[in-house]
Amino acid sequence: MNSSVAGPLRFGGGTLGGLLRTNPPGSRGIFRAMETAPARARLSIAVEAALLIAVAAFSVMFAGLHQTRNGVHPPAALERLCAYTAETPYQKRILVPTLVRAVDVSGIGAKIGFSREDSARWIEIAASVAFFYALRALLAQFLAGPWAPTLWALAGLYALPFLYVIPRAWPFWYPWDLPAVLVTTLGLLWIRRGQWAWYYWVFPFATLNRETSVFLILIFALTQFGKMSWWSLAQHLAVQTAIWLSIRALLGMTFKHHPGVGDFYADALKDNTAALRHASTWMTLSLVFGLLWLPLAIFVRWVREGFVRRALLVVPLFFAAALDLAQFDELRIYGEMLPLVVLGLACGVSGWRASRATALSAR
Repeated sequence: MNSSVAGPLRFGGGTLGGLLRTNPPGSRGIFRAMETAPARARLSIAVEAALLIAVAAFSVMFAGLHQTRNGVHPPAALERLCAYTAETPYQKRILVPTLVRAVDVSGIGAKIGFSREDSARWIEIAASVAFFYALRALLAQFLAGPWAPTLWALAGLYALPFLYVIPRAWPFWYPWDLPAVLVTTLGLLWIRRGQWAWYYWVFPFATLNRETSVFLILIFALTQFGKMSWWSLAQHLAVQTAIWLSIRALLGMTFKHHPGVGDFYADALKDNTAALRHASTWMTLSLVFGLLWLPLAIFVRWVREGFVRRALLVVPLFFAAALDLAQFDELRIYGEMLPLVVLGLACGVSGWRASRATALSAR
């Protein structure tokens, strides 16, 4: 058994204190940490170059549509977010507004002619491109060959407009949406690999970006249960919970005097229950993930990988939490579940094909 998975709370051969004193392992770059391991057959350089151009072009168009086709929710206007005067809970999602503010205050934005909206859009473009490659790396942990992970990662891009552009219920643009999808995908990848230094590096950023990073803790618990000793798992969960609670408490104290609905919408369950009585709500919900949920419901029975089966349990839990705490028919809030949906569908189809091949060979 891999010692990085089964051992105590250690990072790159060291303890938690060692992590705080050193760079994450494989510090030649985050994309290096996203590469598949062990080495697999790769696409040709020409194909990779064409793919990068296509993904980048899609991301530019998608980010532009996401920002221009949707309105701005006044309590979460970018100017107010960057000035730290927005309402709660929006102001507590400070990662991207802080990055945009840094570009603006540093003078870099003025030198290159970027408004704050331009900076936020380019952050989203970068997040979209990185999401594709992170999702491909995650899929490559379970699918053979270079093409299957690539094609299924493209399915992840296909689903983005159905979450952020096409829906007209609650059609608002928020700067943290695509970064949330990216950090969740990276979290899944590094949980799967047992690359704890990289995981603990991204987790605080995920929490600063959106409070739903708490579901990464749940994914960690579900997928590592039985793979680690009880003591090791308890240490990991305690550290993650402490990080999450500390960041949330610090943000709460910093913005405690801001107006707004608070961390959660108190009447969400009542309003959502009423909305579910209307056919239009169900029509909207059916579009989530670009309808990929439908084949997932069919093929999930063929998912063979224990990690994927356990991680998929978080998807209905996320929807249940949304029903009680958020606007249930606001499709953008489900973006963080997209990598799990694509992963589950890809593994389900792969398992179905394998079972058919086995049945045919037995005849």
